[in-house]
Amino acid sequence: MPPSDTRYKTEDVTATKGNEFEDYFLKRELLMGIYEKGFERPSPIQEESIPIALTGSDILARAKNGTGKTAAFCIPALEKIDQDNNVIQGAMPRDVFNTLPPFSCGL
Repeated sequence: MPPSDTRYKTEDVTATKGNEFEDYFLKRELLMGIYEKGFERPSPIQEESIPIALTGSDILARAKNGTGKTAAFCIPALEKIDQDNNVIQGAMPRDVFNTLPPFSCGL
């Protein structure tokens, strides 16, 4: 388990609605990966975007660096992958992919 993040957190990461990752009914393996990476509960950008993304709707969101935008994208994408379907899944446009940090979806 990674050490707790002790950096000062501003309101754009702390002003949540009180949701938990379990509230999104994610696959057990995905939830385990989320917690192993040190996530404790969704940030505001994740609370707003994950439920919408899980419905398959498109999202345009903007938030400061370090607020959880990459996880807000990756968590629904990983949830939608069917491990029994041996085809490429979750492809994204190159311009979006090029903006993500390396290994960013490594949950």
